Amino acid sequence: MATNKIIFRFMVLMFIGLALAGCAILRPAHYTGRTLPRFQASSEPDKDEYPDVPPTVNSRWLAYIDQDGNVSLTTADRQLTLAVTNDATAPPEGQGRSYHRVSWSPDGQLAFAAVTRVGNKARSELFVVEALGKPARLVAKDDEHFVIYVYWSPVACPGRPACRRLAYLIEEDDGIGLRVVEVEAEQTHNQLVGVGRPFYFSWSADSQYILWHTGGARRYNSDARMALYHVDDDRIDDLSQAPGLFLSPAWSPQGDEWLAVSDSEGADRLQIFPHAGPPEKNRDQIATLATASDTEMVFAWSPLGDQVAFALRPAEDASSYGPIHVYDLDTGQSRQVTDDGFRVLGFFWAPRGERIGYLTRLDLPDAVWMQWRVVDPATDQDRGFTAFHPAPLMRFIVHSFNQYAQSHRFWSPDGRYLVYADRDSTLAERVWLVDTWAEQGSNPILVDAGSMGVWSWN
Repeated sequence: MATNKIIFRFMVLMFIGLALAGCAILRPAHYTGRTLPRFQASSEPDKDEYPDVPPTVNSRWLAYIDQDGNVSLTTADRQLTLAVTNDATAPPEGQGRSYHRVSWSPDGQLAFAAVTRVGNKARSELFVVEALGKPARLVAKDDEHFVIYVYWSPVACPGRPACRRLAYLIEEDDGIGLRVVEVEAEQTHNQLVGVGRPFYFSWSADSQYILWHTGGARRYNSDARMALYHVDDDRIDDLSQAPGLFLSPAWSPQGDEWLAVSDSEGADRLQIFPHAGPPEKNRDQIATLATASDTEMVFAWSPLGDQVAFALRPAEDASSYGPIHVYDLDTGQSRQVTDDGFRVLGFFWAPRGERIGYLTRLDLPDAVWMQWRVVDPATDQDRGFTAFHPAPLMRFIVHSFNQYAQSHRFWSPDGRYLVYADRDSTLAERVWLVDTWAEQGSNPILVDAGSMGVWSWN
């Protein structure tokens, strides 16, 4: 596909550039944004029931997959909506061409993946838009498989400010492959660096390393392992600790340490490991946050790297996790911050780390439903919002939430809005915002017909 089919529709390019740079958004008086697609009369939302919210310039951009399978951008007040692509021929994951993966870099670059399905075959393309106003750039493609997941490096390549890297997962002949794309000037380099199944990974804060976990728990798979990939040297160091029951490791967003679950003396231990030196030489520096017996653990660093939220699956066949606990690195203490009665599916720190947004599972007679809740660990204030039946792409993300918590934002940059996508009884999918600052009982805000949405980092 020619990249000129992927377009941005701009009214004022200078205005867009200022918005991306973090300046106040000043909408031209003659432009009110694209007319949003409407639903049939039987399901059209009442505008009085879902009024426009006041503009919030600090909320920045929301990227979402719309009902046509294209990528669009909008703002919290929905007064400006931009079409990033226009060549989809099918809704997400349908037969034909659609876009199904979107990922923001911390400095505002946008990556998105297309998949073209014909029968049981799929081919994929991965694009990058380096800045609003620039054309989309094809950085990877595969004629047999589709892109599973995309995760930008936190910062530019060391010593090369114009160079950026993004890692993505894609099916390979012998497992799931991790590939790293390096983009600098007109050059693009795409390299396969690891293979495993399943495959979870985390970038270091300085983007010099990738920590990964493959194969699940060592007690169930002798090939399960953790490894440290040196990006500049293209070198893999196998780590000595046996992985326990968990999904993705997590590098501290601020420090030189990382989180993982090790299988030690017959128990699963959630631990913080220092980066310098092998674990056996740093045992005095390894902090154990929680210990469990044959129980999956999930976890997420706070943005400042001073706290860790974690939860345990109460039973092997449980469909959700138990209550969320928060561990304080300064005190070495942890405490429970959510009620035992909530069935947790995933949790995400607000951008400034003062609150945690978490998804709970509600088993209703007709289907599995979810609900966004927000808890303030300092005050124990906990608030729930409108329940919804998740769209398939939303469920896909939540299933591996502690991987996505490192690379994608459900929170708006100002910590006000949470995004979700639902599917109603007619199979119509829509993207919504929860205004966590609004009065109790406020309705969610309709963004557009679509299947998933993620906020920019800044």
